[in-house]
Amino acid sequence: MKNLKKIGSILMTAVMAMALSTGAFAEGIPDLNDGIAGKWSNPDTAIVQGTSVNLKKEIVAYNPNGSDVHAPVITYTYDVTPAEVDGLTVTDSADDHTSGKAVQAPIKAGITDGLSVSSLEFDNDSVWQTAPGGKANSYDITLNFGSVSFTQPGVYRYKIEEKISAESYEAVAMKGGANDIVYLDVYVDGNLKIYGYVCLTENQAVTTGSAKINGFVNGTKDGSDKYYTYDLTLEKEVVNDKYAEGHAFPFSVTFSNPENYSSTFTISETAAKGSEGISPAAKSAPTWKGTALVRHDAAVTYTGIPAGVDVTVKETNDLIGVTYQVSSKVNGTVAAADASLVYEADSTEVKVDTAAASAIDKTQAILIINTLLLISPTGVALRVAPFVLMMAAGAVLLLFARRRRAEAEGCSDAAVIRRVD
Repeated sequence: MKNLKKIGSILMTAVMAMALSTGAFAEGIPDLNDGIAGKWSNPDTAIVQGTSVNLKKEIVAYNPNGSDVHAPVITYTYDVTPAEVDGLTVTDSADDHTSGKAVQAPIKAGITDGLSVSSLEFDNDSVWQTAPGGKANSYDITLNFGSVSFTQPGVYRYKIEEKISAESYEAVAMKGGANDIVYLDVYVDGNLKIYGYVCLTENQAVTTGSAKINGFVNGTKDGSDKYYTYDLTLEKEVVNDKYAEGHAFPFSVTFSNPENYSSTFTISETAAKGSEGISPAAKSAPTWKGTALVRHDAAVTYTGIPAGVDVTVKETNDLIGVTYQVSSKVNGTVAAADASLVYEADSTEVKVDTAAASAIDKTQAILIINTLLLISPTGVALRVAPFVLMMAAGAVLLLFARRRRAEAEGCSDAAVIRRVD
């Protein structure tokens, strides 16, 4: 027992000697570099760090076009507690000391009284950058030890657990990463000042070869949270009908929420000249609906739709007396073909169906093609038929009016003759 106490005393003396050689304070709040802040550049020479440290939080966002997208509503909070450290030690590198010998020290449970930790809050006004293969959006989580009273020099370990405001990641159209718990070692010198931080993926003894991490980031085990979105274009093509190329056809557009996402979302809408969108409500459930007006070669585009939200589209032919052969394509593949579309009739529904929490490899595109059908010369051309009927009706009315007038004039002449007689 006496030997164990003697060894512990020697180790603590070594740590204190190592730490008392600290220099000036580091400026600002240190960020972790490869999971470490306060790494020595010279043997036995530590630099006192600030009383706060930034851990990193990464959210990887996906979109096939790399569009900037609005975030769902989610808040991240961080519970910090003393770690269980029985029998755990830290062993550094022999190269860190002029003696050429590594130093080992026991790990202490962290002191949390006075510790403050920031949180991260996102809403539909928050914007995340994306890439087809995913782009990391990085944020700082600040742990402030300024009001923590350390009792002696040494290494203090903290368990940091990430929690979210939603009932699950799936409820906000996200996929949770593997890293939701990390451990932070805080190195305190003989003046009870912090001279180093080390962030770890596991609660275990530490050596120079132990896995270290900058916080809640991807690391080596797909640790980042992910958000998947896609874009949608509504396109119109008219064939054999120059007149209708300048006409915007009504498209009934309905977004649905089969995944029962509980967050609200904001998507962007742009319409080329001559077309109009549905103006989806911002900060709302993903059940937008309305009638878009889409003209030939003038697409309407929706950006940042959460993967798993589906869209149904159908067109109405609002040109009187015109019949089209209509076909539809989704992502270049025929979805519905060779249906006849007359005045005030609806085309076949076309649907975009995407999988939740998965990367969409390209912009989703719905194209509805209207090919004008001409009636044979045995009849009347469809486009002028209503006007022919109107002219015929007008002619009949004119003849009827003239006949009535003639009859009236004839009666008047007969009355004059009788008076003369």
